[in-house]
Amino acid sequence: MSNTSYTMHLSAFERMVFGMVGSVPWLLCLWVNVLMLWTLSSKAVFRETARFGLLFQLLLSDTLQMVLSHLMFLLAYLRVLLSFPLCLLLVLLVHTSHNFSPLVLILMSLERWVAVCLPLRHSVIATARNTAATYLGAWAISTTYSMMRMGIILQTTSMNTQVEIICNSLVLYPSSDSRLFDEVVTYSLFLAAFLSISVSYAAVIRAARSASTNQVSAGKARTTLLLHLLQLCFMITSTFHDILMMALYFAVPRVVFARIQAVFYISLIILPKCLSVLVYGLRDPTIRAALLLHLCCKIHK
Repeated sequence: MSNTSYTMHLSAFERMVFGMVGSVPWLLCLWVNVLMLWTLSSKAVFRETARFGLLFQLLLSDTLQMVLSHLMFLLAYLRVLLSFPLCLLLVLLVHTSHNFSPLVLILMSLERWVAVCLPLRHSVIATARNTAATYLGAWAISTTYSMMRMGIILQTTSMNTQVEIICNSLVLYPSSDSRLFDEVVTYSLFLAAFLSISVSYAAVIRAARSASTNQVSAGKARTTLLLHLLQLCFMITSTFHDILMMALYFAVPRVVFARIQAVFYISLIILPKCLSVLVYGLRDPTIRAALLLHLCCKIHK
């Protein structure tokens, strides 16, 4: 999610250094994500298979978060002021993509459950059309949450276009009601994702004990669901980034806080968005072959 910025205590040289240090891993991760997106959209088998289509949406959401979060990171370290409405829109876009991620994890877990426990109906249920309808519905739910959050904010804060601020996620919390709403939505989404992954994993384990179940498929599904759980942990870590930053802000000197912030931004926001994609992509032989082919073509060029 977006970073909370307190960079006024850093010198111009330090802001430039931290901006460069944060931008190098971001560029690398963005390149990997874009290459993976291109790979998943390059072949019909990827576009028409449910699990690949959902993975594409998860990757698209992560990439959108990376771009918007890094934009806020650079604006904060360069101390660029934004109008309140523009900052609010930017932060809400980050939160919309962030809320979409656990929803698509729920869909990915259910798809694996259907593939193992209902193999004869999987081709009927997990069609390209049904998959598109589900992730469009997930985007609609996430956008609705953001619109509701904006409505709560507008009840207590005027959209004064003359006010310019260093943009950060604190604009979402002008009152205790807005913070309570955000906590309820966030905890509900992650609880639903955790329950979905856990129930799907238990169902796959139970189905694997049956002699009629494809043991290879069940084993791959178990590994995939565990990766979903790891991905969920990455998302939770990213979610609590702001809470951790707020606690450190009152516990350490401001200049120390600003330096810690840059490290946490790279380790908690940027790297998880890249590592999770590599874990998903490199373990699948179909994606791995296409990804390496595109990578070798790029290097050769």
